[in-house]
Amino acid sequence: MITQVRKIGNSLGHIIPMALVQQFGLVEGTKLNIQECNGVMMIEPIITKKFPFSEQELLNDLNSYAAHADELAAISSVEWEQ
Repeated sequence: MITQVRKIGNSLGHIIPMALVQQFGLVEGTKLNIQECNGVMMIEPIITKKFPFSEQELLNDLNSYAAHADELAAISSVEWEQ
């Protein structure tokens, strides 16, 4: 695939084709690691693993019934000593 470096404001930039955006799961703000290796420029996305849900989404609709609070184990004093 051949693309072109473009002027973006006072800098130069590159538009990443949508096929590559989708292939590598890129989103706005994805950090890129750019390295030179034997005269070749290598661009690698830095993908951080994220949970598919936020903490708030996981806690939505949570109440004592949904959390099974009535089923929490009661630890006896004998179990604490072991």
